[in-house]
Amino acid sequence: MLNDNKKCFACGLENPHGLQLTFHYSADGSKAETRFTPESKYQGWENVVHGGILMTVMDETMAKVAVHSGHRVLTGEISAKFKKPADVQEQLTCIAEIEEIKKKIIYTRASIFKQDGTLVSEAHSKMFITG
Repeated sequence: MLNDNKKCFACGLENPHGLQLTFHYSADGSKAETRFTPESKYQGWENVVHGGILMTVMDETMAKVAVHSGHRVLTGEISAKFKKPADVQEQLTCIAEIEEIKKKIIYTRASIFKQDGTLVSEAHSKMFITG
């Protein structure tokens, strides 16, 4: 059973060490969006956000759009491309959407952008519907 105890590293508001992401959804529910400003504790190279943090944000945003559409999911597969480095202390926006639903798999995609619209990274995933 998948239970939300509010301590998820990505979105758990009761996890003081996590990202504490919050989400907004398009009117038709087909897209999820989060904005976040990574602190320096999330860096890899000096002043550059660690790619694993970017991957986490994309994964969580893709999961949220699937959940918002009425499905309980777990990520089964994810692939990402990193296009440009993201600076710490710079606001970033992640947008995800469902591409397709086939039987027990939801195909999603996500992109992270800088404030000026520069594409930082993008990902695709297969989310397994668990219930």
